[in-house]
This record gives sequence, C-alpha cells and structure tokens, in this order.
Amino acid sequence: MIRHGFTLIELLVVLSIIGVLMGILLPAMEHVRHQGYIDKCASNLRQIGLAISMYANENQGNYPRTLYVAGAPLTTGTGINSPDSFQPGGVSANDLTAAPYLLLKSQHLPPEIFVCPYNDDTNYSVDTADPQQHSNFTDWTKNLSYSFANPYPTAAVAGAGYRLTSHMRGDFPVAADFNPGVTAFANVTLAKPGLSSSQMEVSNSRNHEQDGQNVLYADGHVTFQDNCLCGISQDNIYTNTAGQYDNVSPLSPTDAILLPHG
Repeated sequence: MIRHGFTLIELLVVLSIIGVLMGILLPAMEHVRHQGYIDKCASNLRQIGLAISMYANENQGNYPRTLYVAGAPLTTGTGINSPDSFQPGGVSANDLTAAPYLLLKSQHLPPEIFVCPYNDDTNYSVDTADPQQHSNFTDWTKNLSYSFANPYPTAAVAGAGYRLTSHMRGDFPVAADFNPGVTAFANVTLAKPGLSSSQMEVSNSRNHEQDGQNVLYADGHVTFQDNCLCGISQDNIYTNTAGQYDNVSPLSPTDAILLPHG
C-alpha cells in the first residue's frame, strides 16, 4: 500500500502561513488588550469625577482640599497614620496627595479606583490600609496613579479668581493619568504645538506607554488625548503657562497644572 504524506515543501508553506497569521493577529490582540486598559482607566476617572461632583454638592460647590496656606510649599504624603488629620497638626499645609485621599475617604471609594490598571511600565499597587485609620496614601508613589488640578494656588492667583468648584468651565482639566515630570524617560516641558506625534510622546504620561493620557474634564467627560496640550487654550496640562512643572502654582484662573508629578 502506498502511503501519501506531506512533502517538506508543503510543511514549510503551512508553517509560513501560520507565521504570517500570527504576525497579523498578535499585534491586533495586543492593541485590543491595551485599549481595554485605557477604557478601564477612563472608567476610573469617570467614577472619580462623579465622586468629586458629589463631594462638591455636599461642600458648597467646593472640590476636595485639605489644609491650605497661600504661598506655603506644596507637599505630598503627610499625615498617613492620623485618622482625622486634615486640620492643623495632621497633614501638612498644601498636601497634594491628601486632597484626593480626602475624596477617597469621604465618598467611600475603593482604593483601586486611584490605580491605573496598566502596569507593564509602572509599579502601582492598591492601598490596602483602612481609610478610616489614615489621612493619606500609604505610599502615594505606588497607590496613586492620577494627577489632579492643584487646589493650592498662590494668594495672587486665588485673588484673581482661581477656584476648583462646580462652577468652573466644563473644559477645565480636573485630573488625568499621572504627570510624568522630567526624568530619564520623560520631559513634560518639551511639548509644544507643531511637533510630530513621536516627538510629543516624551511629554505624555507613562501610564499607557506614553501613547497618551485619559483626561477628566470639569463637565465629567473623559477623553483619551494623544498629547498633553489639551487644557483650556490648548495649553500643557502638566505645566503651568510658564512651563513650570515642579510642584508650582497655576498662574491664572484658567491655567490647569495637574499634580503630583513623577
């Protein structure tokens, strides 16, 4: 009996076809996976936006803010082990991370909402501490992966009308994926109109491989922006209008600077 089998050439052709199909499908699957992380991240920010709105309704329209001293330096991560330290003697004045923690605590939000689900290039982890026993994140560099509009302006800017309230313009950026700052991998000061997408990537958040960032606006909608020039008048959401990023004040009532930074 003559047995018929595949020739070597036929096997090589089949393997080549499989290789081509895998080359087509794997990038598509990775794109779908990445888009899923972006969508989950956007959902986090929408829930944060809703919580901010609820907080404002309960507090005469004001957004969450802890102890404010005009002109005092901005701080991060103080008052961790003090359950009710949002007043003098607890968190430091102008603590950038205590403000979102106040939102987490007062609105009974799950801590995972403050963590971007995309972890391939970051080191985020959910804060497992009891919020009723804390007034700040256990380790904000890991437990917080979003930056928020600075609620602690200088006295001059506050006097000019800078207020984080429910009466702000709807296109004011309230929060976004974490401000990357200036590091070996990123530089938020380099973003400017006219640059190519690849040139702008260095100024994007690292939460999504610097492809862009989800941005929460004051009217509650969230949009994935492929560059950080998406504030009012298309200014940089990670710096003030003078190009400063290192824990500084906004410079006008429409100037958004989202902090803390990396």
